[in-house]
Amino acid sequence: MQPLRSFQPPYFTADVSVTIDSTAKSSVEVTFTLPYVELNWNKLPRGYAAGAGFSIVFEPRDRERLYGDSWEKRILVDSFQETRNIRNQLVAHRTFQIPPGRYKVRARVRDVSTQIESEATDVLQIEDLAKVPVGFSDLVLGLRDSASSQFVPVTSRRFGDGAAGLAVRAVLLDRRPGVWPREAKLHWAVEETGGDVAQQGDTTVVLRRPVENIELRPRLDELFIGDYVFELELVAGKSRWRTTRSFEVQQSGPPKGKEYTLMLEALSYIAEPSEIEAMRKVPPDGQAEAWEKFWKRRDPTPDTPVNENLIEFYRRLRYASSHFTGMGPGWRSDMGRIYIRYGPPDQVENQPGSATSPTVEIWYYHRPYHRFVFVDREGFGRFTLLNYGAE
Repeated sequence: MQPLRSFQPPYFTADVSVTIDSTAKSSVEVTFTLPYVELNWNKLPRGYAAGAGFSIVFEPRDRERLYGDSWEKRILVDSFQETRNIRNQLVAHRTFQIPPGRYKVRARVRDVSTQIESEATDVLQIEDLAKVPVGFSDLVLGLRDSASSQFVPVTSRRFGDGAAGLAVRAVLLDRRPGVWPREAKLHWAVEETGGDVAQQGDTTVVLRRPVENIELRPRLDELFIGDYVFELELVAGKSRWRTTRSFEVQQSGPPKGKEYTLMLEALSYIAEPSEIEAMRKVPPDGQAEAWEKFWKRRDPTPDTPVNENLIEFYRRLRYASSHFTGMGPGWRSDMGRIYIRYGPPDQVENQPGSATSPTVEIWYYHRPYHRFVFVDREGFGRFTLLNYGAE
């Protein structure tokens, strides 16, 4: 199941996964992730306060009984800077006992201050593990902490620079006859959008009981920005049992090969033509250095390990890819191009379409002033730039 993600403020992620305990009983875990920047903060004498209401509902086909819960979570921080840090997130977690079946899942998040609410829905299939000889819990994706060697779950399934350190946890259920302990041969693969295998490998784990926790730390090369699927298979002769989990890489190290060419296209929205032309002429073995030099010149805080402008570029690129529609990737659309160059507009004006006129959306930027008029001529959400105004 894909993570549940809202497409209007407050933007959140709800990760829903099926887990297995030591008795082979399954349960459903839900983890909401809400960035601090999505909340409305109130200044108090001793800091800044905010809060969110969470709701999750599992609706079976017969609708005889609904499963789920609703609750609130509030938070207090010391400084305004903490409320703007894109890495800070409000996390809320619940576990439910739900019988096997097919469910419509509805997740909601509400800002307790503004009462603004957003929703995301999907369908969840819970398998009856009592009827299968081999089964997996849903994969939990995370990172291996280099200092403590502890597994750190990434419940949003969105990875930044360092996705090469991806680690995977799961519970393997094996009811096949035989002796214990036994070896299990596992094949893993990281697939790109479209099904191409980016990286893959094999490993063997020792199972001591029918229900066993397993953890994999595959040796991955750095993954570039994009959508991926982690696939895990148990291989026994001609039989294969498989489970998958999707994830995203939102930022990465320097692009390579075809990614370098693609990124120069996106980079042309914010760079000088002469810079792009010079970078296109760089041989493959010098592309990483050229990329790093470009962003080093634009680092607002060169004395720190973080380049805020590079992070913002990646953020805008990912937002444009997932929120705008065009004939290709969202970042190639007119709206995507403007968003990457100028960021989120200060004001948006919507003019609904009619039988004789198309839908119009106008973006305003105040400092400096820019006005962009987009028109959806076909009615499919593919807005094209009609005209542009500036002081």
